[in-house]
Parts: sequence; structure tokens; C-alpha cells
Amino acid sequence: LYPDSVLGLHLNMAGFTTPGGTVKNFLSQIPGMKYFLADKEDYEQVDNLFADFSKILKESGYMHLQGTKPDTLGVALSNSPLGLAAYILEKFSTWTNPSWVQEQHGGLGDKHPISKDRMITNIMIYWINNCITSSMRFYKEIFSMNQDFTRIPLTMPFAFADFPNELFRVPKFLLKSKFPNLVSFSRMPTGGHFAAMEVPSLLAEDIISFVHKVEDNKVSGDQEL
Repeated sequence: LYPDSVLGLHLNMAGFTTPGGTVKNFLSQIPGMKYFLADKEDYEQVDNLFADFSKILKESGYMHLQGTKPDTLGVALSNSPLGLAAYILEKFSTWTNPSWVQEQHGGLGDKHPISKDRMITNIMIYWINNCITSSMRFYKEIFSMNQDFTRIPLTMPFAFADFPNELFRVPKFLLKSKFPNLVSFSRMPTGGHFAAMEVPSLLAEDIISFVHKVEDNKVSGDQEL
């Protein structure tokens, strides 16, 4: 609402769009339209938009629970360390690599890019502080907000890091509907939803690069004034 108060915004997941973006989304599914709407690098994402939607349905059960009954779920998770661990580790599995859903141990062995110590540390933060319920209540509060806010384009400098195993990937042309001042769009070679833990150096380099671009433009604008 106050873009002048924000120097810049960097995201690596964007599960929202404007009404215009939604129209473009459906138009892109008309044979041949993707060549007019999307960059060449985004053709695969456009082709897989509805496949990604199917994946979201399979992986978003947690969101419906947390968005409607967070306190009920919180009682269960706050009283069972094993239950809490299972609830969180499931996300570290399929949100890091969706193909691991077929594996017996969910890919949580030695090949996982996040060490077991770091996963356990993440779980213990919720357990020791007994804060899993409050962290989930955030979803219910968001669901109750006036959704008209999502219609408003955000005009601050914006950067996006597109990781190949993210839950829901958004083509560049859809992001421009919500963020017209798109400064940087980086297609990452690897990484999933927990990019900051999986490939921290890749994400950090992208954020730092974006900060430099924003600062350079700010200095340039100040000099012109």
C-alpha cells in the first residue's frame, strides 16, 4: 500500500497474481498464445501450469488445516514431539524434491541438501518455544483478510528467484502483472521451497545482486535530482 516506504522486495515464491494476471494465465493455455505472452525460457512452465496446480492440491492440505482450524491442530502438535517432527519433516521431503514422495524414507537420508541436525534444530525451535500454534494461526488471519488487497499492483523494485523444485512456479509474464517494476528474474539451476537452507549461497548471491542494483539506481536517481 505504501511502495515509497519500501526500498525493494525479493521473493522466491509468489503464489498470488492480479485479475489481469489470471486472465493471461488462462489465455496462455490457448494453443499458440504462449509465444506471444511468455519468454522462451518460460514455455515449459506455461505448459505445466495445470500440472503444477494438481501438485498444489496434493501438497496444500496443511494450508487448509492451518487456515481454518489452527488451534485444534496446534493442540495435537504441541503435545507430541514425534507428531510435530513428522508434520515438519514431511515438508522437508516433498517440498525439496517432489519426486521423493515415492521413496520409502521420503529422501530424508544422506542425499538431502539439508543436514539432519539443521532439520532437528528447526523442529526444536517450535517445540522448545511451544510456538507451532501461533505460527499456524498466521494462515487463518491471512485467510480472513480482505482479498481486494491482492488486486493492487506493487510498484517497488522487485526481484524474483525461480527455483526448479518450488511448490508453485510462476512464469515471468505473470509476475509483471503484480510487480510492474521487475528488476531481476533469476532462473536457478537447483533448489526447492527451502532454498535458504538447501542452496543458501545461490539465494544470498541473488539477493545481494538485487540490493546492488536497487542501490545503484537510487544513487543515479538522486544525482539526476
